[in-house]
Amino acid sequence: MKKLSITVLSVVLGMLLSSTLLAQNDLNVPLSNPDRPGKLIVNAVFADDVIIRAYNGREVSIILDGEDEADDDYYNRNGLRRISTSGAGLEITEDNNEVTVKTSPNSDDIELEILVPENFSVQMKVTHGDVYVKGVRGEHEIVATNGDIEMVEVRGSVIVNSVNGDIEVELLEVFDDTPMSFTCLNGDIEVGLPGNAKFTGKMKTDYGDVYTNFDMRIDRSASASEITRGEGRYTVTVNKWITGTVNGGGPEYLFKTLHGDIEIRKNS
Repeated sequence: MKKLSITVLSVVLGMLLSSTLLAQNDLNVPLSNPDRPGKLIVNAVFADDVIIRAYNGREVSIILDGEDEADDDYYNRNGLRRISTSGAGLEITEDNNEVTVKTSPNSDDIELEILVPENFSVQMKVTHGDVYVKGVRGEHEIVATNGDIEMVEVRGSVIVNSVNGDIEVELLEVFDDTPMSFTCLNGDIEVGLPGNAKFTGKMKTDYGDVYTNFDMRIDRSASASEITRGEGRYTVTVNKWITGTVNGGGPEYLFKTLHGDIEIRKNS
């Protein structure tokens, strides 16, 4: 087993970020076994965009780009001009085909693009920033607190969650007997699936509508989720879920948002 650890210290990136433009920096991470499936783990706090793309390569390539506004008047204080920032840290480790990328909490205005082999799973948590994933195959889990999630031409299984942001996922192939989940609080959900996908959809939006062009057999029965008694009152809280089976049914696919619409469509 081979383990590779690359740490780009805050001091180094701080020097790079102190100029008006952060020059593009490429970091290539060799894999322990390029012929086997891999996994990418990303933890980012502040980022304008985090982009993951599959490519015809045998290593993971990380492209860091961004801008710093150190010369803007906004950053002047008491007649003094700021000429350096606290910098941004980036830590990359590789262990048995698992590549982990972490940014420090003070990384801002950074664009992070990562190229991975096609047969790669993606696990990502981004606090502030949009997420874009294209062309990978595996078991994917994406969480964005404040940002949109877009996944195109992906294969496998997906679990995605966004608090404030839209979700758009295009799955060209799904794993059999594998549940999936697409949830957000404030945002629309749009999911494209293969026409022959077999699944049982569980759908709910409090302030929006649900749309599909699948031939879905719908069960609209409501389920009582909570019963409370007190002060002479008896209260039943009902969650109105829509359940539907496609192509005879299969693993559960959960679609849930509070404020927004849900679209479940066949890929054209």
